[in-house]
Amino acid sequence: MPEAEIRRLPVWGKAIRLCHWGLALSVLALLFSGWLIRWAPERAPSMEEIHFVSAAVTIAVLLVRLWLLFAGKGTATLNNLLPSRHSLGQAWAVLRSYLTLGKIRLPRWYAHNPLWAPLYLLLFLVLLIQAGSGLLLLNQITLLGDLSMRQVHVNGYYLIMGFTLLHILASFFHDAKGEGSDISAMVNGQRIFIIESPTASSPQADNVVVSLDTAKFRKSEKP
Repeated sequence: MPEAEIRRLPVWGKAIRLCHWGLALSVLALLFSGWLIRWAPERAPSMEEIHFVSAAVTIAVLLVRLWLLFAGKGTATLNNLLPSRHSLGQAWAVLRSYLTLGKIRLPRWYAHNPLWAPLYLLLFLVLLIQAGSGLLLLNQITLLGDLSMRQVHVNGYYLIMGFTLLHILASFFHDAKGEGSDISAMVNGQRIFIIESPTASSPQADNVVVSLDTAKFRKSEKP
């Protein structure tokens, strides 16, 4: 049986971790306060201030995160979220693992989950549209031509709510079935990698084992 070495490698910088948790907490506050404003009108006056403050935090953090896409370093940059032929194959393997509830083992990757990475870009776009429609509604602008800003804002709410629920479920799934310490990595910045001898002949080696050289290569190219 080949010997294996477990290493913790730095993957997430402080800036991207702060953006992640800043967006996570402010978006959750927006979803909760928005739900109360819509479905419990009697609570609206007390929730509106929370909603506005959370929106301001979300916009500020989102702008920083978008700046990091183009001016940041390491795993915070845009090329780490764009799909490639390799990452698309891994994304399909992640989806198969989800659909089989972990019976098919998760593949290995260095930083961003290959299935979720391009979805983050879509989330950023939806958040920008949500921020724009919210600012227009705040200024009593409810229509742009025939387009209802209120309906755009409601639709954006449901999209972000769906993404958030799926993301939370996926996080627990990866913590239970994965080997990369994904949740704690977004706290301390380090993921776990299992490194085996290149001569390992396990039939599942391509899916289960990542060499340190491969990890370093993916860090500079694609997640």
